[in-house]
Amino acid sequence: MALLSAVTTAEVENILEKFREMHIDEIEWFPVGGRQNNRGIIELSRDPGRALVERLTNGIDAVLEAEFEKHKGKPVCSYPKEAATAWLNVSPKGLSEMTPQQRRLLAQRVMIKLLPGESRDSRTVEIRDYGIGLTPAQMPQTILSLNESNKLQKHYLAGTYGQGGSSTYVVSRYTFIASRYEGYHTLGFTLVRFLDLPPEEYKTGYYTYLTLKSRIPEAEFTSDEFPHGTLVRHFSYDLSNYSSPVGPNSVYGLLNQVLFDPVIPVWLENSIHDYRRVIKGSRNALNGAVDEGDESRKGPPLSHHMSMFHVDIGEFGRIGIEYWVLERPTKEDKIPIQAFVNPVRPIIFTIYGQNHAEMPRTLIRKDTDLPYLTQRLIVHVDCNSLTPSAKRALFVSNREDVRRGLLYDLIQQEIVRALKSDDELVRLNNEAKQQSHRERDESAVQQMRSEVARLLRVHGIAVAETIGGLPSNEDIEKQKPVRPHRPRPQPHPIDLHDPPTYIKILWEEDEEIGFYPGQRRYLRIETDAHSIYHNADNPAASRINIYSIGKGLLIAGSTPLNGGRLRAVIDCPENTNIGETGSINVELSRPSLPVLSDKRSYKVLEPPPTRPVPQRLSLPEFEWIPVEGPEDQRWNDLGWPDNISFIAYMSQTEPNGKLVIYYSTVFPKYNHQKVQLERKDPAVSASFTTRYEIWLAVHSLLIQQNQQQSESSDTQEHKKIDIDEELLENREREERCRVATLASLFAAREIQLGIPLTSED
Repeated sequence: MALLSAVTTAEVENILEKFREMHIDEIEWFPVGGRQNNRGIIELSRDPGRALVERLTNGIDAVLEAEFEKHKGKPVCSYPKEAATAWLNVSPKGLSEMTPQQRRLLAQRVMIKLLPGESRDSRTVEIRDYGIGLTPAQMPQTILSLNESNKLQKHYLAGTYGQGGSSTYVVSRYTFIASRYEGYHTLGFTLVRFLDLPPEEYKTGYYTYLTLKSRIPEAEFTSDEFPHGTLVRHFSYDLSNYSSPVGPNSVYGLLNQVLFDPVIPVWLENSIHDYRRVIKGSRNALNGAVDEGDESRKGPPLSHHMSMFHVDIGEFGRIGIEYWVLERPTKEDKIPIQAFVNPVRPIIFTIYGQNHAEMPRTLIRKDTDLPYLTQRLIVHVDCNSLTPSAKRALFVSNREDVRRGLLYDLIQQEIVRALKSDDELVRLNNEAKQQSHRERDESAVQQMRSEVARLLRVHGIAVAETIGGLPSNEDIEKQKPVRPHRPRPQPHPIDLHDPPTYIKILWEEDEEIGFYPGQRRYLRIETDAHSIYHNADNPAASRINIYSIGKGLLIAGSTPLNGGRLRAVIDCPENTNIGETGSINVELSRPSLPVLSDKRSYKVLEPPPTRPVPQRLSLPEFEWIPVEGPEDQRWNDLGWPDNISFIAYMSQTEPNGKLVIYYSTVFPKYNHQKVQLERKDPAVSASFTTRYEIWLAVHSLLIQQNQQQSESSDTQEHKKIDIDEELLENREREERCRVATLASLFAAREIQLGIPLTSED
């Protein structure tokens, strides 16, 4: 059959023309899914790359279906990874536990091949699986159908909605499909294309497939000529956004990102760039799996890794959380995480190992107070254990996004709590920040604070603190004193022993742990026991037992024991009575030795009152940190763009309330003024920089006040639903560039007019 060897659109059209001549009275183009109005479903996906992944997912399902038949459905498997473990000997811990040879051999059962085609926006892409295959009679109700229920009761398969693979038709001129069911010699084949209709009669055309006398065409093939399984070959496929051989803008990078933790590996054959690779998923690469062609023979260098742990999300079920921190950015590798995930959205939601959605990096930079880790931190949220209703509420059917709402907010809050409570993440962030610290004369800082206050008042903004930094009597009456944030001690290395000698809860012994209804805490625990003493996912098999005595608190989970440290996840349900007391206890059992234990008292308190937006703007402590261009390590740590015109400054409020302002010394508008003044008088240039920093501080405070007011408004929850975090980040960056341009002009004008820096209005 000629279509089996066709690799270009021109060849397909020549073959199709001859086929028409041979079967002129028999050819009929039948609508895909049996409906002419099929564009809405087929054109659901926005990304041609992700559409290809759906084809691969179908191929993986076909392999599992073949194994189901081979093993007669035994043992009964409730999800795809369980089936892969039972029938294909894949480790329950993932593909990273297999040898390179085992991964390569298994990957041969699902293959994707990239062929040159006509151009980079007109490639030929072939997906071939050696799974169960289809008979010609089955094809209209399966691979050519839309929204059928073929997989609805097959829990061992990943497919659900019966539409994913069809989205590839949108970016293909033709799609050739051929399939042979195992044990049959008859090959069914067809060609899919979009049928344009006269615009004066029809609003739109529809997607169709080739039939002969209303039946799928057939041909006789032996198992040697066409082994059982399915071939899908797309012609004129638009891969212009994935033209690189490897990396973020490549099919190789895309497949590893979206098939983040695949059920089985996939084989990629790239004839455009002449290489072959195993697609094992970014998670397995991060966990140390190395295959032929990988740059590193040891896996990526990591600064920190938290293995998967599960936490309860109330009525919605459970989620698993794990994360990795790569080594610091370098000049050669400015964005370490981009080899594994989209660096703008490094928080990955998966179901059955496939990337269904991502959260933006702003969550790491702003909400978790870890700005120096935005280029290094990858977070994985495993959603397999959510309830069916929770999955339905959270995920959309095209597997490209999540719905904003209560569950999304709960998961986001859980991620923030998990990251903020990790001492090692805090240490790594502080380690990078400390290299940026610059000592300033205290009197000079106070003078700059005074000038910031003066400029704010000039613009009609009431400032809560006096120039000396102490609150006025009026402010004392208006503002309830806030307990200062207790600095977290730097974690120290723990010498591990077997048998262990101690376990303790990291909380002051004479101080109650306060909870309010609806609150969740990550409580830090320290021990000199080795990691084998704790099984976070199976408490019954763990030697560490965490429990509470008294009414009110629930143990929602715990993290793995890593380097002598773990965290217990403690819940105080919404219906808990105020005033309930009790204790949180931890016990460590040792073979033939006394049990080690520790405990802390707790009390359920009134929820803290909603803090009103202050009428006066509080003046925090400031720190200005210059970043000396793209060669500066801080530039890479903060994830700033290579183009120096695209970034002027950013500000970050630390947990202790200090406002840190990072600004680029090579931002053109600022740098040009500074260089000109430097030539005339270095002292004048230094004064210009001081004034520039003051203006940046003023604007940062105004932004902060505006954000506080927005967060307190009644409509904020509705605004959050539609917001695009990436777009918001870009707009904020553009606004800061405009402000920095004005700040440089104002500072230069003040120098020109001889306006002094003052400490009083």
